[in-house]
Amino acid sequence: MSVTAKVLGALLWVGPAGTPSEFPDEGPPRSIEATRVETAPKIDGVDDDPIWARAPMGEGFLERTPQLGAEPAHRTRFQVAYDDDFLYVLIRADIPRDQIRVRTLLRDSFDIFGDSTVAVKIDPHHDRRSAMTLAVNADGAQIDWMVLEDGRVSIREWDAVWEAETKIRDDGFDAEFKIPFSILGMKGGEALTMGWEITRDEPTVNATYDWRVIVPPRHPVSASAFGELTGLRGVRSQRALEFTPFVVGSTDFEPVFRLDPRRRANVSAGADFRVQVGATSYIEASALTDFAQVEADQVQVVNDRFPLFFPERRPFFINGLDIFNFGRPQEAQLFFSRRIGLDGGIPAPILGGAKAYGRAGPVSYGVLNVQTLRQLPHDDEFEEDEGAAPENFTVGRVRLQTGPYASFGILAAGKHRFDEARDDAFSGGIDGELRAFRGKLRSYGFVATTWREIPRGAPVVDDTGRVSSLGTPRDEAVGSSAHALVEYQGLFVRPSISWLWSDEDFDAPMGFYRRPGTAQQRAEVVFAPRPGVLGLRDLQFGPAVDVTTTPNYDATLTRGMGAFFNANWNAGWSTGYSVGHLNDLVREDFELYALEVEADRYYGVDHSAYFSTPDRAYVAASTSYGFAQRFGGPRHSVSANLRIRANKHFSLEGTYSHLVGHLRDPEDQFNFGFLNGTVLFAVHRNLTLDTLVRYSMEPERERLGLQSRLRWRYRPGSDLFLVYRNDLPLGPGPADAPPRQNFHSLTLKLTFYLRVLLRR
Repeated sequence: MSVTAKVLGALLWVGPAGTPSEFPDEGPPRSIEATRVETAPKIDGVDDDPIWARAPMGEGFLERTPQLGAEPAHRTRFQVAYDDDFLYVLIRADIPRDQIRVRTLLRDSFDIFGDSTVAVKIDPHHDRRSAMTLAVNADGAQIDWMVLEDGRVSIREWDAVWEAETKIRDDGFDAEFKIPFSILGMKGGEALTMGWEITRDEPTVNATYDWRVIVPPRHPVSASAFGELTGLRGVRSQRALEFTPFVVGSTDFEPVFRLDPRRRANVSAGADFRVQVGATSYIEASALTDFAQVEADQVQVVNDRFPLFFPERRPFFINGLDIFNFGRPQEAQLFFSRRIGLDGGIPAPILGGAKAYGRAGPVSYGVLNVQTLRQLPHDDEFEEDEGAAPENFTVGRVRLQTGPYASFGILAAGKHRFDEARDDAFSGGIDGELRAFRGKLRSYGFVATTWREIPRGAPVVDDTGRVSSLGTPRDEAVGSSAHALVEYQGLFVRPSISWLWSDEDFDAPMGFYRRPGTAQQRAEVVFAPRPGVLGLRDLQFGPAVDVTTTPNYDATLTRGMGAFFNANWNAGWSTGYSVGHLNDLVREDFELYALEVEADRYYGVDHSAYFSTPDRAYVAASTSYGFAQRFGGPRHSVSANLRIRANKHFSLEGTYSHLVGHLRDPEDQFNFGFLNGTVLFAVHRNLTLDTLVRYSMEPERERLGLQSRLRWRYRPGSDLFLVYRNDLPLGPGPADAPPRQNFHSLTLKLTFYLRVLLRR
């Protein structure tokens, strides 16, 4: 090796022993064999079942963070067993008892990764694309989520029914899992192989261990980096039938009682149903679908003229999203299920829906149909022919996996509105993904088209009652869109380039496009040396360029260029700074912070800096400051986050942000803040009380929101919720809008989960 190469290696990465190292690409291939069991083990977190005395032991974990590839400070071992219906996993985590950390009991909280936690990660189809994570901390608090496209899309709202128990011992803790094959959608067969990973988090040493180490910047659930689980032979799992009825009772404390689901009903009921019709195929149905009455979105403030993104929360729409996924997340999604059952941001009642999805060899498929009811005004005095018309939504998706790192697919979606306006719409597209170098080099792209009817405009009547215009005639519009992305996720160098284009007529009625009618290009290079000095884990820096033009490239709309620098320490501290220049053309006037931004071209420089303490500490904090010359004037933004996890029964977290500045005219000033906060009390892991506080002083939208939610998981998959909501306006609102009123409600929701295994 030349002297230059040795010096460069030392700058890029100094290994755990302080000498230049070259880490092997994802480590050597790893596999472990599962052992068939005739008598199922008792799920109690104790390794006294006979199967655990003879099943092969998996060990040899390596550190992912903070010292990549280092030998862990604590030993971890695991074993895997199975029968026809379940997968059983026992994980033994060694650590002195006084170093075990448990500071959350809340289910589905990512705070458990600040605890002593173990996670099972499964790629059930071994397609190196999609994976599921099931994790527990040392006290048995659970979390699960799904990751698609080898880490490109993460669905935290996915919820499955599985079992796990833990047992703390003097020299560590054990975790025992019972995972139904039915939630994995795993096919039967004589010899099966699944992608497999075990990960452990230990806050006392701020470390994460992997059985097969996942090299940054790969997603922590990157299926292409997993090892393998073999030995699953002769599995003949029973098909599962799942039925989840629910009943909701609510009151807004008005002296009325409603049962009509087209209005805000005081009592409602519905159900979700799923049956496994084949080894990897499902049919689902939903009646009077719940629009997540017991969930709440955080306060977001629009800082530009583009829409905000809110995640899907309804189980019926989340199941099967690994098949229906199409597009660039939160930027250009041809199908976004949250558009179903919402009209102008207001929930529209859903009569029901049906969905079929699954896999047949290399082919994945899915079909979805949903029917909404007519949305009537809340006031009973309105006639029944008023309000939003009922709509029908249909989506179809087919995807072909042509190899371990290649897939191609097609999606079609249509919407029909049942009224005289005849504003039907259709969208469709073809997409494909190619990966190489064990998934590190990724390319994804799609082409799409939309068609929509433009309904006839209403006649114009003058003051005398005469028709002065017959209105615009009915018309049609056809639009197109395309996207391409190429990125390389190297340990030290990470270049990426992307292109997203859509014409002026592109309109996806069931999708989410943040900025349609533009051509967007972005190029970025991230350098990430690991110098191994001063306690540094890594440094990250690099330039980025964004250019947005009109679809035919005859005018530049936005041009931005900048650079950033981040430093991350082994102990968990981090800091960073970025600078950029923006050239932005606003083509139409719009309102921002209750002030009017005029159409014009604007120039400005952006600066931002942040600092954060170790995230796994009892008290964690972060703060950031930004300065931007935006829309003709300066804007200062300050944000601070504080999280206190006193013990496993109580935690407090809040984020406050404040904006101050003015637009082009110094008199157009804004000065306001907004807060999202959470207070959690946990009696035990199945009984919790959380209170969300949402405070915003955004001009003309000032409000204080409160949601207190008691959740009791009285049996696996079944919950009782008691939710109090209050939305208190703190200002008069826009001058041309009706007076804002205080709203408060009390909701009781009961769900019951039933799973029946059918005959083989």
